[in-house]
Amino acid sequence: AVVSTQSTGDIELLFCNFHHLINKFRPHQALETLIQMIKIQKDQKLKLVEQTNSKVETARSGIFTTINSLPSSLCTTVKEEMVTEDGRENVKDTSCDASSIQWEN
Repeated sequence: AVVSTQSTGDIELLFCNFHHLINKFRPHQALETLIQMIKIQKDQKLKLVEQTNSKVETARSGIFTTINSLPSSLCTTVKEEMVTEDGRENVKDTSCDASSIQWEN
């Protein structure tokens, strides 16, 4: 009976020590989890930015192709109508060369 009581006390002490060690590790584990979550979010956002930039370049290329394929008589009219939403012009000259378009970022 004495051995059984001593063994029970030892097991309780081990349990308390394990519990204490696990609780000490929790803040570190939480920090590492947050770091991983932030890295994943960063990677997702960078991928989205790359996709958006790719779509913008595709759209610009399409606009250049379209403008360059217009007859000279239409170029001036089309370019004069290309303004930003706040009314600022996006085009600096009215030649029919799409490479002369000044894009505002």
